[in-house]
Amino acid sequence: MPQTDKAHNRDLKRTVKKVRKFLNDQQFYPRANVMLDRAVLALVSKSVNVAQGVVCLIDAGLPEEAFGLSRTLVEIALNLRFVTNRYSERRAKKFAHYSTKWKLELIRRAVKHFKAQDAKGQLQPKYTKAQLRKMMPDYKRMVRLARKYPKRFGAGWSGRNAREMALEADGHDKIDGKPVVWEFDYDWIYAWTSQYVHATAVSMDSHVTEPRDAFIVQIAPHRTQGVGTSAVVNTALYLWKILRMAFPALGESFPTKLSDPLEKLLVKIYETG
Repeated sequence: MPQTDKAHNRDLKRTVKKVRKFLNDQQFYPRANVMLDRAVLALVSKSVNVAQGVVCLIDAGLPEEAFGLSRTLVEIALNLRFVTNRYSERRAKKFAHYSTKWKLELIRRAVKHFKAQDAKGQLQPKYTKAQLRKMMPDYKRMVRLARKYPKRFGAGWSGRNAREMALEADGHDKIDGKPVVWEFDYDWIYAWTSQYVHATAVSMDSHVTEPRDAFIVQIAPHRTQGVGTSAVVNTALYLWKILRMAFPALGESFPTKLSDPLEKLLVKIYETG
């Protein structure tokens, strides 16, 4: 792994540690009966853990896996942007209640896939839908909340795909008087990192064994040069974006103690290459 990747990762590790300590020291409490606060803080917490995961993967000599994981930060940022852009409390509830859709889907899949032999030796569902429902004391509530989502599972909590969420005009930021859209974030960063999230040929390129070489499990360093630094850039940039959106949503200003280290890290990377 290039030395620049390692150096940038050390800086990222220190920065993420500062972010985690600052957030934990503040002792934020979500407002009662305000789903927006709970959704925002959950997304922030997840983003810090993902950032730490990127650091660990680079430290372990797995820059491509770190790069793929950085897409999760882009996805968190897209979700947070969509929630806080407009109708925030309504969207926060829809984001949070999506878990009910998944829990009901688990019932359907459990009945389909988990089988046991009956007295005649025939395979039957191990559990009936009725039995599984009894295991969920809040089943009726989940059914009510899950009705707001598209019938086809996998359509996403918002009812829109990532591109549609990214291209929604920003209700807060403008450039030259025009609302900002995240077209670049989707077309370039999200699409590029997606190649390493999925098992595509692109993500296999550094693992190819030539006929003249004996196979070993490793990556070709010359084919991954700079990937670790790209993962660091994505992590720092989208952690900054997430925090920048989160604090105003919570009724707070974005603290310089968080913005400064992330911005300095980005500037340093761009200056040193």
